[in-house]
Amino acid sequence: MYKFEKFTPETLFKEVEIFSKKNINNKEDFILIFTEGLKDENSESLSSLIFIAKYVRGLRRVLEKGANLPDVNNLEDIKKDLSENIISLLDILKEYNKSMPNKKKEKFEKDYLKMSPYCITNLNSLLEGLEWTKIYLNDLKRK
Repeated sequence: MYKFEKFTPETLFKEVEIFSKKNINNKEDFILIFTEGLKDENSESLSSLIFIAKYVRGLRRVLEKGANLPDVNNLEDIKKDLSENIISLLDILKEYNKSMPNKKKEKFEKDYLKMSPYCITNLNSLLEGLEWTKIYLNDLKRK
């Protein structure tokens, strides 16, 4: 588990963005997630969230490449694993959403937690930033 106490939501976002050398979209939404995740009682769920996000992105890459590779024969297992992990990820985000201020709660739910093409697109963007968070924190652990 990571030691998050040295971060504020803003500094964690800024550090990840600098590390990734990317302009991460949806800064306000990341700040909301990090605000909830950096609470003492949520540090484990934040660790899980960023792990699952990186894992889901990896599974998606395997599915995209595996569809074209004849020796990959467990695509159904990968799809099932992907589906289960997306549900876990959404469960964590729903828990965080419960503690958000009302106006932000409604927007976050509309943008990420509904089953619509719009939310899926937004969720993919969110996963990319969370994956970079995991990569950044792993890099910190190695130093």
